[in-house]
Amino acid sequence: MLKKLLTLLMFAPLLYAQVNFQTAKLYKADISAKQAYEMQQEGVVLIDARTKREFNTLHPKGSINIPVFFEKNGKRVFNQNFPNEVYELQKKNLNTKLILICRTGSRTKLASNILANLGFKEVYNVQYGFALDWTKVNLPVAK
Repeated sequence: MLKKLLTLLMFAPLLYAQVNFQTAKLYKADISAKQAYEMQQEGVVLIDARTKREFNTLHPKGSINIPVFFEKNGKRVFNQNFPNEVYELQKKNLNTKLILICRTGSRTKLASNILANLGFKEVYNVQYGFALDWTKVNLPVAK
């Protein structure tokens, strides 16, 4: 219980600053889907930050699903464990490159800023996301 409370207190300022995180750019760069695909082919991890339902419908081939929001009662609720899951995936190394993708790029802009603010050095955001870029240029997908 104490761990959950401390985690909540640690991320509360980030959640209240969501508007600033959506307008400011703290992460490394916005990139195109083609650039993300090329980086992924070089071994960079591609994280699909959409909900599990969205991911299970169709997702970039080889991507890993870590939702930045969960669906609950028809609304999106912030996944408080998102930064920890990414940290564990990256083997606790803040210096590794990672790419985030969502449907249109808005959720990952927020998520990229949160991760950059927590110390991740090379976070890349697929600017127009899965629906507006990845699928439009016919990059590999999976179900």
